[in-house]
Amino acid sequence: MKTVNKIYLLLLGILFSCEEPYNPVYEPGDNVPILIIEGYIDLSGDSRFKLAQTVPLSSKENITPVKTAVLSVESEDKQTYSLTGSSATGEYTIRHPALGMSTRYRLRVKISGKEYLSAWITPYASSEISGIERERTDEGMELFVSTANQNENSRYYRWEFEETWKFSAKYISIFIFDGTQVRLREPHENISMCFRQEKSSDILIATSEKLSDNVISRQKIGFIPNLSEKLMYRYSLLVKQYSISKEAYVFWSIMKKNSESVGDIFGSMPSELKGNVTNVANPAEPVIAMIEASLPSQKRIYYNSQDLRPPWPTFIPFYLGCESEMVTVGEAANLFKANPGYIPTYEIFNNPASAYPTHYAYTIKMCTECALRGSLKTPDFWTDND
Repeated sequence: MKTVNKIYLLLLGILFSCEEPYNPVYEPGDNVPILIIEGYIDLSGDSRFKLAQTVPLSSKENITPVKTAVLSVESEDKQTYSLTGSSATGEYTIRHPALGMSTRYRLRVKISGKEYLSAWITPYASSEISGIERERTDEGMELFVSTANQNENSRYYRWEFEETWKFSAKYISIFIFDGTQVRLREPHENISMCFRQEKSSDILIATSEKLSDNVISRQKIGFIPNLSEKLMYRYSLLVKQYSISKEAYVFWSIMKKNSESVGDIFGSMPSELKGNVTNVANPAEPVIAMIEASLPSQKRIYYNSQDLRPPWPTFIPFYLGCESEMVTVGEAANLFKANPGYIPTYEIFNNPASAYPTHYAYTIKMCTECALRGSLKTPDFWTDND
């Protein structure tokens, strides 16, 4: 069944689903798993790829990660960098040093007795990212990137980014019960301040082909919705920019339209989408992949919530139902000894005539231990200074 027919029938099914169930008819070949390879040969060092097998629109499942594979980056001047490994998520990193711009490269992948090979690829060097900007809207925060390429080596661009943010649990615990007494936590005993990271999943592309200058200005690449915890304290955005070929731009444009219709770059895809990777023994086998070799540019920015006007409120559904109780200082040791799941959080002073606390506030672990949702470890790159 041709792609256009599949999508047309699917749309008809959606339009008329209120009247009667829609059961499209698929040819046997429509259910054959299709290999998807996503990634770049990164000339700055260490190339990362994601491998998955998926099926066209008839599938009820979206993705099956390729858990065992052999991958190699090869150059025309006979350099080879290989990886043999396994990955539950289908994500692989081929370790290699910075690669030169004066030769072509290709990717070789071996999976379950099959061998796949990309075409020889001419590398591109990306121009510098000239700026990353933000703009507050009624719905949240929009993020933009700009660049200007003076050497005209490519007018086609793709971006990826990684977000990192600092957040806290509903209640911050500055006290700890050490088995005998309630005392202040040492810095290394922190349980309430954490970090989370996410990588971009959307296909972010643009071209200056129809412009007189090779300039991309304020290309939207991201969005942070209102109430998001990402701007609770401090937020970091690392943007990577790639110059790509026109063929790659066309490929990703088609992929973008398809992925937006099914919701995921690794979701069910029409088998007719092809790139520059083929099965060595069976070139007719559908493979969804467009491998490029690029020397990317990158830029990192930080935003502090205290600098945002108006202030940025947050809401984390995970902590719905979290409540704080209190116990007298005299009864605290017995309570926490009998209930290891209770965590003291802060002091309460209910006697205006005394400088000493009268109670401790406390809550359950899920309401104060942020490691249930993130990492206590501060990322190596992180800084709290702008």
